[in-house]
Amino acid sequence: MAAVLGLALLASCTGTAETTEPSAVTSSTSPVAISTSTSVASTTSTSLPITTSTSPPATSSPPSAPGDGASGSGCSPGDANSLPEGEWFGFVLATSATVIEFDLACWFTGQAAIDASAEDDEESPPPNDYYVRNENPQTRSLAVSSEAEVTWYPTADPTSETVVTFQEWAAAVVGRGFMFGVWLDVIDGEVLEIREQWVP
Repeated sequence: MAAVLGLALLASCTGTAETTEPSAVTSSTSPVAISTSTSVASTTSTSLPITTSTSPPATSSPPSAPGDGASGSGCSPGDANSLPEGEWFGFVLATSATVIEFDLACWFTGQAAIDASAEDDEESPPPNDYYVRNENPQTRSLAVSSEAEVTWYPTADPTSETVVTFQEWAAAVVGRGFMFGVWLDVIDGEVLEIREQWVP
């Protein structure tokens, strides 16, 4: 996906004390199939559109940027099949009882967003002070901890922020009808926390 997915519609659902910054992104409006399962035996598949927006977000900000300029732990983890410990931004394309299919992307804010959007020949500075780059279609199958929690927005309204178990989120998100981008906390090879990046 060459452009920046606003999937992330992004203004972090951080369960930590982060604050949201304005955002802007080049996005794709094609639907993403989200498979969910609350048991290993049965799986339902529903086509959910990625939500995109150029409106400024209203609540928490993403983590600070590493050497590659992208927020969180960046977007160049090296290993093509897993993610090292850290905080990673991207899109959950499918879920099962214990695994997610994750599309890693790059979230830029501030000067890094201006530079990245200019490099990609997109509007620069980008609207709302954020830019998402997602040029690699590769996905990673990541194990999810049995204790993982998800901060999400059931109604897409920032005031609806709720923390639930991974299983509850995986079952409920299909009913909402679309997916935000997310931040993953990966520890010891497992996803321990998922936070939706809210944007209006």
